[in-house]
Amino acid sequence: MMEITFRSVLKDEMISFMKVLKLSISTADTYKAYQRTLFDFDSFLCIEKLAEKKLDAGQIKRWVDGYDVRPSTKGGKLSRIRKFAGYLTTLGIEAKLPEMPRITSDFKPYVFTLDEMTLIFEAADDMVLSHPNSRRAAEFPVLLRLLYGCGLRSGEALALSWDDVDLDAGVLTVKTAKNQKQRFVPMSDELTRVLKLYRAAPYYKIQNCNLLFKKNDGSRCSTTTYWRVFHHILCELGIKNAKTVKYRSHGPCIHGLRHTFTIHSILKAESEGRGFMDTVPFLSTYLGHVGLMETDKYLQARHELYTNAHAVIEDYIRNVFPEDE
Repeated sequence: MMEITFRSVLKDEMISFMKVLKLSISTADTYKAYQRTLFDFDSFLCIEKLAEKKLDAGQIKRWVDGYDVRPSTKGGKLSRIRKFAGYLTTLGIEAKLPEMPRITSDFKPYVFTLDEMTLIFEAADDMVLSHPNSRRAAEFPVLLRLLYGCGLRSGEALALSWDDVDLDAGVLTVKTAKNQKQRFVPMSDELTRVLKLYRAAPYYKIQNCNLLFKKNDGSRCSTTTYWRVFHHILCELGIKNAKTVKYRSHGPCIHGLRHTFTIHSILKAESEGRGFMDTVPFLSTYLGHVGLMETDKYLQARHELYTNAHAVIEDYIRNVFPEDE
């Protein structure tokens, strides 16, 4: 593991702190995160021309406020520096700490309109006609319907094997999931019918390969491949990337199908007379979320598209999630 050089007045303390961490931290990634954070903070202290071995809350706050990153990323950096400051106090060095800010997400998911989804499906289906010998062109329309129809993450869909698909019951078993949260995912009758036709097509079968989506050699497809195909379709349709701040939105992308599934499911439930409070807990479980707070960020969609739904959503969230102080 490559070591780095510290240059500030606290360089000796940083070196000894990293030696202690190496003995106590179990993963290399965590160690590297501390290493990068301390290196950045060390460079900041050099720019500040810190001459005395001490830290104050104002210095630390100025350093962390200089990052244009997600609030959660800032929180992680600040947490690591707080650990270092705690180490300094054990050495008798004064280190005053700023308060840990409350981490709130300002992530804005992109939700496709029904018109946009219609155009996207038409473009994907046209790929089969224009590229009749392409496995990717044949598989992509089915993948899109799984992502939109079940709200799957792209990695979850690409990891599916036919052993995970119960075509009689119309249920998927998602085993490769975020946070190791395996779950059963019921499908609509129409999506189940599409998968039955897809499995029956002899062209898609490869000997000794049980995956739903695979390369010509039978190995698993990468998510990057299909992100590029989807991006190409969006460009052809003129659906532009609307994000203005890099960490606040993915903009239109294939992961937006999961967000779109969430909002459209809520709208469908409302139209069928099911209340929002009855829908969201089940939807959160269906999506494989750890809790309702994870589902909350999916609901911060495009207000201009779903004004009525947002009025219901915000009224509900006001009573479930704590307000900022």
